[in-house]
Amino acid sequence: MDCPRCQGLMIEIDLREVSTRDRVLGWRCLLCGETTDSGIEANRMSHGQPSQNRARVPGAPTAKSWKDSVR
Repeated sequence: MDCPRCQGLMIEIDLREVSTRDRVLGWRCLLCGETTDSGIEANRMSHGQPSQNRARVPGAPTAKSWKDSVR
């Protein structure tokens, strides 16, 4: 299985629920550490993509720091 995050190799692992001590079969990426199981995948599928990307555009001006406003 390929990692959805970095396309690295994912291996099968046993995950344990803290409250019930149940064991769940999951997957962990050997490269980036991404962990997933059937519950995580179901939650990801039920939510849509973010409607707006709030990442700063490279080269865009940054907000003034609080140190600049004190001077």
